[in-house]
Amino acid sequence: MVNSYPANIDREVSPSDRLSFALFLAAALHTALLFGVTFDYVSSQTVSQTLEVTLAQHRIDDRPDDPDYLAQINQIESGSSAEKQLLASTADPSSVISQIGAAYPKSQRWKKELNERQDNRVISSQPSLEKQLIHDKRLVDKSSQQPEPIISNSFKARAFEIVNLEAKLERQNQIFTNMPRVKRITSLSTAASADAFYLNSWRRKIEKVGNLNYPVEARKRKLYGSLRLLVAIEADGSLRRVKILESSGHKMLDDAAVRIVRLAAPFAPFPDELRATTDLLEIIRTWQFRKNSSMGSY
Repeated sequence: MVNSYPANIDREVSPSDRLSFALFLAAALHTALLFGVTFDYVSSQTVSQTLEVTLAQHRIDDRPDDPDYLAQINQIESGSSAEKQLLASTADPSSVISQIGAAYPKSQRWKKELNERQDNRVISSQPSLEKQLIHDKRLVDKSSQQPEPIISNSFKARAFEIVNLEAKLERQNQIFTNMPRVKRITSLSTAASADAFYLNSWRRKIEKVGNLNYPVEARKRKLYGSLRLLVAIEADGSLRRVKILESSGHKMLDDAAVRIVRLAAPFAPFPDELRATTDLLEIIRTWQFRKNSSMGSY
């Protein structure tokens, strides 16, 4: 009976066969290791709620009951706006983003090191293969403990938005700082000593000029009545504006009151005590054109 088995079945395993088998085993182990390790995707949508924070410049001892922003010290609100204003800075958005990016660790370094080791690896024996696999596994474990931070497009957009808001706030602060300090005195208000002295001097001048320039036509037609007038005066005594708040019902009397104010201007400059707190003084008074062809204010 003829033997049908191959003639070289009893041939010994050569060193090249062992090397080929070792290379195959190494490739299989690396494939299982690489595909067995997974990385979780960190969603860029998970963003913590933000806090509105500002830098306060004027310290006070009492804490506000309902603060608009968080700051390093307590500060009382100021300005002429009744609503809470948007925050904003003149900082360049690109510089802010570059600073944020520089704060993150260079997490790609371990990947580059791992790839270089895999490309340059020469397996000469089974013990060196096991040692190399243990080293690679440590690199992978280390990378899993320090996940790569993600700087998404939405994060960059948020950084631009924050810087733009800071710039708006800076511009608003400059506008509010340059706004004049306005003080309004009415006939019902109680004036301070400096205000009262200036107001009495102003009233005496107005009544003197008004009686000297009483409208002739109103005297002939025996017109009389009262009106409320706003007079705005600069710190140097110049007239800013004059406005009728309540008409007397006679255009002739209303026009005469405005003309008398313009004839009496300019007025005396503010005294030092008043100038220290006021840039623009608004005086609201009731003017009377009486039946006896005289005028007065209160």
